[in-house]
Amino acid sequence: MRFVVPALMACLAACSLTSTGGECVRDDQCGDDMCARSGECLSASSLRQVTVKWTVDGKAASAASCAAHPDLYIQFEGPDYGDTLRYAPVPCSLGSFFVDKLPKRYQQVELGLENSTGDVTSIDVSTAQAQFDLLH
Repeated sequence: MRFVVPALMACLAACSLTSTGGECVRDDQCGDDMCARSGECLSASSLRQVTVKWTVDGKAASAASCAAHPDLYIQFEGPDYGDTLRYAPVPCSLGSFFVDKLPKRYQQVELGLENSTGDVTSIDVSTAQAQFDLLH
């Protein structure tokens, strides 16, 4: 019995949990598919690049305009409860955030301050962008 645990641990460490549709961290773990930013193997046709842009009180984001809240979070939201992909901290002064290999099922994005509620908007289907104006 005491050899079973080390053997099982060695197998789990060496065995990939992916082929298609499994968990991944690199494209080469997904066969003909790609490793999405959500950590799952998906076909290239089910992924897209998305840019989230924001201004602060109608002005370009900058160190000065973001001084009160220098860090944000961005959360992409799918159709099912809990199907989210979150990035934090995101420097407010950047004014934009780009993500590649985002599953197309993520149709909305939330942008806000940590430990607070954010604003939610849809990702434009034709431009693959979402735009916010943060009010401080």
